[in-house]
Amino acid sequence: MGLTRREFLTRYLPAILGLAFVGGLIGSEVYWDLKKPSNEIIYEENATETVTITVTKTYTSNTTVTETVTQTETVTENMTVTGTSTQTTTTTTQTSQSLEDILFGGSDIQFIPLEVTNVQIGTNNAYLTVYDYLTNTELQIKLPIQYVSNGNINIGNILSAVNNYNQNNQNSGNRPYRLYLILGRAGLSQAVLQNGKWVLPAPQIYYNILISDRGWQDVYNALLNLLNGNATVVMPTSYQGPYSNSLWAWIDGIGSVVTVYQSGQQVNSVEDYINLADYISETPNNPNPSSQGILHVDTIANVQQVGVYSSGGNQYPVYGVNDYYGTYIVLIPGKGNPLVSNL
Repeated sequence: MGLTRREFLTRYLPAILGLAFVGGLIGSEVYWDLKKPSNEIIYEENATETVTITVTKTYTSNTTVTETVTQTETVTENMTVTGTSTQTTTTTTQTSQSLEDILFGGSDIQFIPLEVTNVQIGTNNAYLTVYDYLTNTELQIKLPIQYVSNGNINIGNILSAVNNYNQNNQNSGNRPYRLYLILGRAGLSQAVLQNGKWVLPAPQIYYNILISDRGWQDVYNALLNLLNGNATVVMPTSYQGPYSNSLWAWIDGIGSVVTVYQSGQQVNSVEDYINLADYISETPNNPNPSSQGILHVDTIANVQQVGVYSSGGNQYPVYGVNDYYGTYIVLIPGKGNPLVSNL
């Protein structure tokens, strides 16, 4: 005997929905999107229908007799069946360690310099390969593109420029430059591992992006002294100052100053950083890249005022460098929370 519509839906609807769900997964492409919205499927019936059932009976003996019976049945149904099909394209990997545990191990430090070794730029996100020298760990990190870019400069352009600059100047005797993501510890407990990449909770992370020819421990030490108030940010130019080993510079809150470095080697290093910043921003022979507002050349040092320089009726403080913690190129991104706000 045939089935009524109610019997058909009750018996076969779960199987139909299951096949639709599996088919949706097979046809989907797993990519960078976190989750596609679920689609709710609603079946509704409120109708009266007439069903005609024909039954054919065949008897076999010496004589074949065929009997056909036609039965008409009227069925009135008032039924709503709701099923939900959800298609998910995100793979979340469970791990016993948080990103904070992986990066910081058992240390109590509050930030970590991570060397950026590879960058891929997507439409909305940047995908970074970073190396943590503290725990000797390589990781994949996903960040919104606005957090690692400004105008037409993004972290991918910067890494390519640094690598090319190192290649073109490998015989100069200088140490190669490295690109660092300085990642703060606060907020990392909210990071999620998806498709092998750590997705950082953008509103909660604190970070800086900078270039240095120094190792991660020197970078950490410089920023730690800056955060502790033992160092100052001086923004140098390539203009020579009036004294030996001196350059004109700018200090926020003070203005134009003359900075006297400890040696000519330090002065040469500062000028090399300015040249690299010009190379990245494609502004050759710009003596003060920091004035562009995207890439800052910052000397981090403990300084002390040692005099005043008078010129053209103006007086300028003269600062001598006591402890030199290096010069750095810092990207000022379009969005984000800086770990060190005065860089």
